[in-house]
Amino acid sequence: MLKLKNHDLINVAEFLDKVELPPKASRARTKLNRLFITKIGELNNDERELLEKYGKKDESGNLIESNGNFTLIEETAVEFHKEKAALFDEVTSINADELKDKFGTLIDALENSDIKVSGKDAEALDLLLDALEGEVVASEG
Repeated sequence: MLKLKNHDLINVAEFLDKVELPPKASRARTKLNRLFITKIGELNNDERELLEKYGKKDESGNLIESNGNFTLIEETAVEFHKEKAALFDEVTSINADELKDKFGTLIDALENSDIKVSGKDAEALDLLLDALEGEVVASEG
């Protein structure tokens, strides 16, 4: 199981989506990124549940949205932010067992690539490689 914090999922998925890799590694990346995108969808659903719990609603029971943001109930806004922070700080497990045999190829391609990374991309690469390497070591041990 690959393990990442929820708040890192989007950066890692965005990095994987844009990095150029040779065909064999690209296939592994594409399959792995699908798993990350599924987890991001689950995270979005969990966040939506928090909004349903703490958000202001109109007469029809729909969340009130203004300029792309949902309005929170003032009395419980602090609780919403605490729960959201806890949700995004959780470590999530991604079952990528069917891809484990391709992790070495992906690690090698990422480490030996000519890509230049900095900022969020460098952080995403580091997190991804740590997760992948941890799985390779675990499967060898």
